[in-house]
Amino acid sequence: MALKTIRIKLKSIDQALDDAVSTMKAIEKGRRVKPRKGVYFENLEAVRSILTENRLSLLRLIRKHKPDSVAELARLANRDFKHVYGDVELLQDLGLVQSRRTSRESRHG
Repeated sequence: MALKTIRIKLKSIDQALDDAVSTMKAIEKGRRVKPRKGVYFENLEAVRSILTENRLSLLRLIRKHKPDSVAELARLANRDFKHVYGDVELLQDLGLVQSRRTSRESRHG
């Protein structure tokens, strides 16, 4: 497992829609559009609902111990595998965590 550095920003729905309209207009005019990287939330409460203390703790453990698997991370966190797995899936969806496939996983999946 590896961590990625990403930007987390707050953006209202209106701002997000304005950005989307600007991007579509630029594409219509044939201009190149620079991709915007990061994770956007509408407000701080939304950030807190996703980046809970348990998930932040997992990120700290990954940075410190660099576990090879979710099972190892669950042991380090002293938490149930199923809950850690769900948290890691969400962190991967956000782009905060990347899993590294082992050669064994590559052969089987």
